[in-house]
Amino acid sequence: MENYISAIEISDTEIRLAVGYVRENKINLIHVAQRPIIGLVSHGDINDFQTLSSIIASMKEFKDETTKEKITINEASLVLPSLGLNVFQSSKTTNVVSPYAIIAQIDIENVISLVQKEAIPNGSEIVDIIPDSFVLEKGRSFINPPINEKSNNITVKAKIHTLPAHIVSDYKRVLEKAGIKVRRMCVNSYAICELAKYCEDIPQSFILVDIGADVTNVTLIGNSAPFETITFPSGAAALINKVGEKFGLEYADALELIAKYGLDERKLSYKPVIATTFVNGIQTQHDPESLNMLIKEFFDTEYFGKFDVAFDTLMKGYPEHVKNLPIVFAGGLTKMYGFDGLVKNKFRNSASIHYLEPSCIGARDTTFSAIVGAIFASSKYKGSLSDTRLKSNQLERNKNDKE
Repeated sequence: MENYISAIEISDTEIRLAVGYVRENKINLIHVAQRPIIGLVSHGDINDFQTLSSIIASMKEFKDETTKEKITINEASLVLPSLGLNVFQSSKTTNVVSPYAIIAQIDIENVISLVQKEAIPNGSEIVDIIPDSFVLEKGRSFINPPINEKSNNITVKAKIHTLPAHIVSDYKRVLEKAGIKVRRMCVNSYAICELAKYCEDIPQSFILVDIGADVTNVTLIGNSAPFETITFPSGAAALINKVGEKFGLEYADALELIAKYGLDERKLSYKPVIATTFVNGIQTQHDPESLNMLIKEFFDTEYFGKFDVAFDTLMKGYPEHVKNLPIVFAGGLTKMYGFDGLVKNKFRNSASIHYLEPSCIGARDTTFSAIVGAIFASSKYKGSLSDTRLKSNQLERNKNDKE
């Protein structure tokens, strides 16, 4: 029987949900859903708990198109924003419980519990503890939990992921208020790394630039694991608002305009009117060239300036070659026509430029990268803190209620 996994991500602009299972390192999805939540979350802070919980509650039930059964989501993996992410390294050792010195799951849980007792900054909460390796007697090292191996003691070398405590508690509260138990938690950048492991063209070490609606996360990734994240306040919404203000358009119309034309620098004999504004009774018509100038102005004078400050802060103390690591982009803005040309010019010293997109049917959009990665992360026992938490049935199938 397949191990179905549900994952939910709450961004500043929408809720994303996916349900599926992993087989032979490939994800098979049985359900994907999105709901807009403009104004309910700002920069990771929840503004309206009741409405947000109600929307999530309305997404709990769906119909399996294969079996025609109605399904209810009881619990899910929660993807948290990387805002305020700190990563700490820890190493702990404990004696093995078995008198025969055979490693069991209880030993993995015991050594992880020692890591969990590490002091963390005030106002922070541990989201997860991710083992890098397990070391047994005679220096034997394992990436996966060494169940049934023989040793009198076990050492874990692990990364501790922490976020501001209010973010963790608020996002958990929203799900629980909607009647969904939080099975495990992971930060957005870690979930994206889990997806990247299964993308052949993505290197193990890179700089992740995840462009959201209101914020951009710049994360240093080493050996497929996040080391440090810097966040700055700018993203797709800033560009959409700029276009809307200049062209006198509502947010949705400005978004549609950018999605339709993007940054198109081809020389055309015909320049269509794409927007018309009236200021003090004077009519102004705008063509694609006007949009091009506005987009380039946004990136050159606003976005890239903020990026440079964040990037320099992130790279402080690292050797020069780290600054030239490959760049991996994620986020909806990367789909804009002409985006590739913009970043190739900006990041011409980078080793290479990549775009992260899930390959599974139903969620091939880059905005689904984190929840697809969360399903990968939840599909195997790694000995993490989340793996030690109580598990229950994620889905409830009502076989008597078919359509």
